[in-house]
Amino acid sequence: MQDSLTAIAERFKELDNILIFPHINMDGDAIGSASALCLALRQMGKNAYVFVCENTPDNLDFLEMNCVTDDASVIEEPGATIMVDCNGYDRIRGREEIFCKGAVKGCIDHHAVGSSDIEYDFYHCESDSAATGEIIYLLLKEMGTEITLDIANCIFASITTDTGNFQHSNTSRRSHMIVADLYDIEGFDSKYVSALIYDRKSKAEFKLETIVLSGLEFYAGGKVAVGLVSQELLATTGCRLSHADAIIQRVMSIKGVEVGAVIKQNPDGVFKASLRAKSYANVAAVAAVFGGGGHIKAAGCTLGKELIEKKIALVEELTKAVNE
Repeated sequence: MQDSLTAIAERFKELDNILIFPHINMDGDAIGSASALCLALRQMGKNAYVFVCENTPDNLDFLEMNCVTDDASVIEEPGATIMVDCNGYDRIRGREEIFCKGAVKGCIDHHAVGSSDIEYDFYHCESDSAATGEIIYLLLKEMGTEITLDIANCIFASITTDTGNFQHSNTSRRSHMIVADLYDIEGFDSKYVSALIYDRKSKAEFKLETIVLSGLEFYAGGKVAVGLVSQELLATTGCRLSHADAIIQRVMSIKGVEVGAVIKQNPDGVFKASLRAKSYANVAAVAAVFGGGGHIKAAGCTLGKELIEKKIALVEELTKAVNE
């Protein structure tokens, strides 16, 4: 059952002591939309925090906005727990118990594929939205809160990152219209925010990117490209796993590549794959084969600790996707 943004705005008037849950492996949309909502709730006099269990990626640290915490005791009895840019316990691993403590549970998302393991008190998902940040912007309008410079920066970061700097096919007229509105906020500078996101790579990150790109494997006549980021490689380059997040974009810039996959190994040895499609392939369907999900042109899945067999199976599915 889908709740309207108007109805959710009314619910927030009644709520307090609110914890907001972005997904694991936070990207710009996850932390940007979560912090924007948190700042708006604080405007309303609410006690609100963004609750995480990981470090914010270096290039997104400015989006924390003094909202982010990993201290569960900051709100011991939450009046509401809200998932933002995600849906399901598997997307907030390590924080499930805290989420369950919420007297009211909500979800605001834009992913068409999600888990059904939670009964939400309110739920709003727009799968055709380029970013959850777009939805949050419209919700804040319904709430009547001021779009401050900090909120504007969060919303812009959400949209620019999830649209691939407005290059992905999910970019819509609404995406541009919302960003256009942000230019009315005094002090807003899209170039400044973009530079914080895209222009702060370390030498170690460049080294990691170079090694992964030089080791790409190509299949299906060059239509499929697969890269690997192991824990050994991270240790060699001095990088963290989050430093590999942007590599998939470089893979997709290669001429002739329709589908790209970057397989990344977590510290616990589990491999996960980030999948992207350029024009026609459906990587959400590929991810679903492995229990994952996402959007048609941007998805992800878990492959487990035994990589060889799962990688062969993944390549087979990706090859089917580009040949259909």
